Amino acid sequence: MLLSKEEAKIALVVDDSAMQCKVLSILLKEEGYRVFTANDGARGVAMYVKYKPDLVLMDINMPVMNGYEAARKIKSLSQKNSLCPLIFITSMDTDNAFIESIDAGGDGILVRPFSPEVFKAKIKSIQRISDLYAQVKSLQLEQQMDAELAEQLMSGVIESRNYGLDKIGIIKQPAALFSGDIQLSALCPNGDINVLLGDFTGHGLRSSIGAIPLSETFRAMTRKGFSLHEIISQINTQLYDLLPADLFLCGTFLTISAHDGTAYLLNAGLPESYVFSEQGDIKHKILSNHPPIGVLPKLLADSKVKVISVEQTDRIILISDGIVEARNEQGDMYGFERFEESATLGIKSQNVCGIISESLKDFCQGMPQEDDISLIDIPCRGWEKSFVSNVAPPILSQAQVDDLYSVGVPVWEWDLSLTGNRLARVNPIPMVMGQINEIEGNDEHWNNLYTILTELFVNALDHGVLGLNSKLKSCPEGFVKYFTEREARLDGLNDGAIRIKLSFFPFIDGGRIKISIKDSGTGFDAQQQESKNDADVLALSGRGIDLVEQLCESLLYKESGTLAEATYVWTS
Repeated sequence: MLLSKEEAKIALVVDDSAMQCKVLSILLKEEGYRVFTANDGARGVAMYVKYKPDLVLMDINMPVMNGYEAARKIKSLSQKNSLCPLIFITSMDTDNAFIESIDAGGDGILVRPFSPEVFKAKIKSIQRISDLYAQVKSLQLEQQMDAELAEQLMSGVIESRNYGLDKIGIIKQPAALFSGDIQLSALCPNGDINVLLGDFTGHGLRSSIGAIPLSETFRAMTRKGFSLHEIISQINTQLYDLLPADLFLCGTFLTISAHDGTAYLLNAGLPESYVFSEQGDIKHKILSNHPPIGVLPKLLADSKVKVISVEQTDRIILISDGIVEARNEQGDMYGFERFEESATLGIKSQNVCGIISESLKDFCQGMPQEDDISLIDIPCRGWEKSFVSNVAPPILSQAQVDDLYSVGVPVWEWDLSLTGNRLARVNPIPMVMGQINEIEGNDEHWNNLYTILTELFVNALDHGVLGLNSKLKSCPEGFVKYFTEREARLDGLNDGAIRIKLSFFPFIDGGRIKISIKDSGTGFDAQQQESKNDADVLALSGRGIDLVEQLCESLLYKESGTLAEATYVWTS
């Protein structure tokens, strides 16, 4: 079957013998090639550039430029993603000729004399290899394009939705197109910020397959108000079920509560995390205290987040092992000492990411990157949620007022009682908010309701059931002592009870929710609580209930302080 001029492959014959050029041309045309000839090496290189042939046949001994030199120039001009086979045609049947031909870039050698059948068989075999090479390169190009598209989609899904990017410093240098490292940040309903630095096994596309489910779970649970430990536990279960056994996540999980001056952190398999002072001094190093996430079906029974007291001027830096394990030409690792020196300098100059990136670049001296490099630099200030001290109640029209108090029967109620160790194991607030979103839909004013429910439930659990004293929180360091004592009492909790009841009353363009939270504690003197002045209420230990009073239409304590009844009203 004859091929059209556009379909036929092109062959270039370079030989100073006109007779050899003619013979080889006839044989090549019989195999369907379009043939061009050149009578010296220099002319052959020029014609290679002009015609970009699919096959080159090269003599060795020629005037102007010999075959070896011409072959080297042609191979240097070959396109990166294509293979143009080059076969030397020679009468030199010596070992040295074979060796020099291969060294010059030849893909084969034919020694004259040879029969037309042998020549054609050689051409077919070498062209078969060329065709396979072209197919592989085409597949690689398709995979590269798919990977680039997937990377763009993942970046859009993951990184662009991170919270606080104007405050958080990030270094992200993937070793391949896809990074196995992931950096996430999300705002909690109460104004805290959750941060995750994760490092999946290996790097490249395979290592990033868990990134999307990880980010969606992290953000969804943060948005719903789950605690850091609950988020980690769910992610562990999800990755254990989803990923193959050899793929898991080393990660550092962090919550910064600027209101409380406290950081909560769990390190599962990453290098040390750091808390630096404003002067660049290392205040805390948090070592890994748990196996990587997704290795075990459940978190270790004794796994706990570490609680650290922080000042607003402190900075917390999370790193992946790609930083400390980066190597230079001599094989030396960057190491912790160099990192700590660079981080201190970066904090003093207010350019942590810039200083560390430059230090790594100078140290590695252009060596190929062996692993993904990641760092997150988080300030401990600037995360406070904007709670106005004099929150005004919603302005209702007369029709809304009439409608508000004309509804005597709620359209729905929700009731939950927790007793004993279930109080230590279950966080009911995300459950409550989930039910409200299911029934009434998602809305911005539910953030206020989340705050009200959280503060009232925590108050009932901590002070009613566990009997903790808020005086422990009279200074920033007291929060650590308070949390430690709280965890100890929760671990030993076998009795006690809390009941949560919600009643929903709709009205024109708005609604009213009545919240009742009853605990089994001994109660307190509600009148004495109400008589506290503003300075007492706004102290570190009293911000929560004051905030609830501002957000609610009413807040009453009954039954010796063991029952809190709040009414929250909103308008669309």
